[in-house]
Amino acid sequence: MGSEEAKSKIHVRKARNSDRTAVFKFCERTWSWGDYIPKVWDKWLKEENGRVFVATIEGVPVGISHLSIDKPYEVWLSGARTDPNHRRKGVATAITKKCLEYAKRKGAKVARLVTETDNTAAQAVVQKMGFQPVTEFVEMIKENVECNESESSRWAKESETKAILSYLQNSETYRKAAGLYTVLYHWFSLDMQDLERFIKQRKAIMHVNEKSEIDGLMLVDDVTAREWHENTIQTCYIDGDYNTVFDMTKLLENHCFTLDIKKIYGFTPNNRQITTALEKLGFKMPEAATIVYEKKI
Repeated sequence: MGSEEAKSKIHVRKARNSDRTAVFKFCERTWSWGDYIPKVWDKWLKEENGRVFVATIEGVPVGISHLSIDKPYEVWLSGARTDPNHRRKGVATAITKKCLEYAKRKGAKVARLVTETDNTAAQAVVQKMGFQPVTEFVEMIKENVECNESESSRWAKESETKAILSYLQNSETYRKAAGLYTVLYHWFSLDMQDLERFIKQRKAIMHVNEKSEIDGLMLVDDVTAREWHENTIQTCYIDGDYNTVFDMTKLLENHCFTLDIKKIYGFTPNNRQITTALEKLGFKMPEAATIVYEKKI
């Protein structure tokens, strides 16, 4: 069957609960351990700010994609899956177009998604649809957290929010990160309201130099413990040079050691000074980095 003929038979619609058996079946070998789709399916279908679309061929589900509109103008695309028996037929393209049309109707101005640096096939697909790479992050992991004492790092205060924002606006790392931070493999624009929330919840670590100037920032979240039911924590954004990152990470480790948190997921912009500091403290580099793609809609 030719690809054009196959494309004409693709129908994209809102997902139904009755699709679960077929969807779970073609997702069961996404990775060697399976897939997370079965764990989030029910949650996704109930989201007020999200939607799951299913592509069908002759009435049978052959692909899915999930979107969430997190801010009035931003949409995040995730969970794109295609039945291995129906790849190269335009399924992913058809679903993504539907997602973007829906997001645009809801007022979104920009769409984002991620893929890995070693997934060249996915990169080709998303770039063909007009998405452009805007930044790279890496997920570095450390287990067996140690007790460490920092020298010039501390938890940020609410009164310092504007100063921290000013630091970010002049930061090369922030620029190269496209102004984004991540929570559970989901990237968001980092703005004043986000900073206020991190600081108010005591989830922002800052480094201060000898002139009492802010020269480093680390945002963290315990969402991995809440969502994955693990004794873990994650970093959402890290900014600074080797020495400041080294010191801020010591403060985070001491915090984890005190609370008996066993594992840190170190998400960070792919900056060599930052990753080298984390490696020095025992964090392991992943085999591939994560590329964040963006498209104006």
